[in-house]
Amino acid sequence: MNDQLLDLARDVMGSPLVYLVVFAIAALDGVLPIFPSEVVLLVSGAFAATGRPNIGLLILAASAGAAAGDQLSYRIGRHAGRPVLRRFPEGTKRRRAVGWVAGVLERRGPVFIVIGRFLPGMRSIMTLTAGAVGVPPRTFTAFDTVGALLWGVSGALLGYFGGNTFQDSPLASLAFVTVLVAVVIVLGELGRRLQAPNAQSAPGPKCSQGQS
Repeated sequence: MNDQLLDLARDVMGSPLVYLVVFAIAALDGVLPIFPSEVVLLVSGAFAATGRPNIGLLILAASAGAAAGDQLSYRIGRHAGRPVLRRFPEGTKRRRAVGWVAGVLERRGPVFIVIGRFLPGMRSIMTLTAGAVGVPPRTFTAFDTVGALLWGVSGALLGYFGGNTFQDSPLASLAFVTVLVAVVIVLGELGRRLQAPNAQSAPGPKCSQGQS
């Protein structure tokens, strides 16, 4: 049964459509944080150690999808973000997250756009808030492109090296990738929690609307 599942997975990963799937999931995750983009990227990277999919094309698809999704979320933030953000009730987790992101953008500037891409569950709030508080489009695009590329490269290569290390044992490779996903999520949440108290006490954002 395990061999049959692995053969099926290899067939799927060997299809040219895998790049479209990686692109689409990375893009959707940038808007709705319910899509497992890290899981898909790491698993695809692990299979890339066998030669399929191609690791270079995988990185390109993941990075482009991430940047596309971030741009969509940012544009929503610029045009409708403030009314949307005001709908989050005071005291809720989402409202606190928005306040945290706005505070960090104010104190640390657009560099946080790069860092925010590596915080699962926070990236869509970060891009939406960046648009709502007026981070200029060119600034956002420049820093987000760097973040998306670093995310695509690091995720694909982590999976690739894991797959290469356990190439003789596919199940061990998948187990290794699963652990990596868990570590990424835990570290991202830990970093957010450590920064949250400082962000909550910081003054509100003063970013002005940039030009499209």
